[in-house]
Amino acid sequence: MLPIARAVMSSRSLSTFSRVSAGLGTSALASRSLSTLRSSSATAAPATPSILTLLGSRRSFNQHRHQSTATISSSSDISPPTPPTTASSTPFVSKPIVALHLYALAFLVYAIVVVGGLTRLTESGLSITEWNPGFKGMRLPTTTPEWEAEWDKYKQTPEFVLLNSKMSLEDFKSIYMWEWGHRVLGRVIGVAFVLPAAFFVTRRWVAAGTKWKLLAIAGGIGFQGFLGWFMVKSGLTVPKGSEGKAKMVQVPVPVIKDDHPNATVDTEGGRVRWDATTSVPTSSAQTSIAAADWTPRVSHFRLAMHMGTAFLVYLAMLHTGLAVQRDYKAATLTGSISGIRARSQAALSQLANTLNHPLLRSHSRFTKLVAGLVFTTAMSGALVAGLDAGLVYNEFPTMGDGRLAPPMEELMDDRFAQRSDGSDKIWRNLSQNPVTVQLIHRTLAITTASTVLFLAWKTHRLSRTYTAAAANIAQAGSGQVLPQLPPRVLTLANASVGVVVAQVTLGITTLIYMVPIPLASAHQAGSLALLSVLVALISALRPIPARILAGMRGRNAQILKKVLIKQEGAHAGAKRVGA
Repeated sequence: MLPIARAVMSSRSLSTFSRVSAGLGTSALASRSLSTLRSSSATAAPATPSILTLLGSRRSFNQHRHQSTATISSSSDISPPTPPTTASSTPFVSKPIVALHLYALAFLVYAIVVVGGLTRLTESGLSITEWNPGFKGMRLPTTTPEWEAEWDKYKQTPEFVLLNSKMSLEDFKSIYMWEWGHRVLGRVIGVAFVLPAAFFVTRRWVAAGTKWKLLAIAGGIGFQGFLGWFMVKSGLTVPKGSEGKAKMVQVPVPVIKDDHPNATVDTEGGRVRWDATTSVPTSSAQTSIAAADWTPRVSHFRLAMHMGTAFLVYLAMLHTGLAVQRDYKAATLTGSISGIRARSQAALSQLANTLNHPLLRSHSRFTKLVAGLVFTTAMSGALVAGLDAGLVYNEFPTMGDGRLAPPMEELMDDRFAQRSDGSDKIWRNLSQNPVTVQLIHRTLAITTASTVLFLAWKTHRLSRTYTAAAANIAQAGSGQVLPQLPPRVLTLANASVGVVVAQVTLGITTLIYMVPIPLASAHQAGSLALLSVLVALISALRPIPARILAGMRGRNAQILKKVLIKQEGAHAGAKRVGA
């Protein structure tokens, strides 16, 4: 029996690691990786060969793509290296500056998500009634006439008539600034992403696969801008169908009490002074809204779409940036990958085999499922925010009279059905009833938190398995490379526990204290922070691409040459200092 198999089978607690030992120590994949290193010299190679030695044995790598995405081919399959990268060809890997650019833009997107949440919480989203997608929309009113012109436009909206009729010009300026800042930041993100990305592509600093990712992100940014206006537009008009519960009535003339202090009527343009007991027009003097049955707000469906797209754009930037940086390090044998310093072909081969093992591939798939669950919970939170569902049942874990869930007549309220036969009762309550939507969010939040904790426990268990197997291999004295769970995987799993605990705490306190702005904003930002940790964990578990393993001595020769020159200069300088 081979040493690693004997070491693993010596303990019952390591029975689950039999597959790990097969993949990391005795499999043909690992054997071929080790034979690749031995074939580079007739004599025994050192345990950790230098980059100079490895570059001299560049023909030991096969240059065609392999069926396995994680192993380096044996020395028997030798093919001529492909020509080095030229100025006119597509680069093998993207330059690190591409990753830095994506990180910077991801930070800006994170910031705009926070600003957007504050814009919603301060009820400022409907203060600008026109889209103006170009640079015209970036101009801020400066003179009193300009401010009054914008204020007059806002006075036409149902929000002003029904909710903010006593608002002063100074109050209007404060909410206007939030929405204006949100829109300007969105334009800045668009320009700051597209121009540098186009420059990188023109200079051929971007790998072929990354180009399409950058194009998709640019499209997502543009679509996000459209969704923003699509959402705002829903709050500037009276809702129809399923987007609200306004009772529309027809009256020949607006009726306003004569003794009301705001009894001035201006029938031109449909503007009137409003009091809380009468119906008021919105865009026409003939159309009225019963104020007690409807509150002006944007569609919560469109709000969830707007927020969800922002999340996806951010996560795409973060994931692509991590992939670009990781691939460059693997191709140039510089830096650390998943917390392991792959400075030699042996280390890179061992890491590749580890990441491609079925146990870690399964762990990666489970992590993706957890991330999807977190995203779903965040979108249900957007529905809660859009319906102001956080203002009902401000207690936890119960929802009235010591119950974990409200009565069924509250969850499935007949008043939300709009069809005469009530066939739409269920789905409308699930998506529009604030009580039901809050219960769904609570359930998803508890499920998500439990799943994240289970993911962390599962990661620690996997780490203990690898550690015990490595100890047994070392004790057996087989001389084989020890298996190791990438340290960054465990670090990020621990981080996910801290973030999810903070997120649950913020959610409960936000509910109990009836949605104060600081707590609600932090709760929204926390959901994106948790997704960030999980995306980083997914990246740490990502296998080394086959093109990196197969071509790192071919098309990427120029990059390796630059790294080698820098290292040779550093070594020469160190020798001179020592002399």
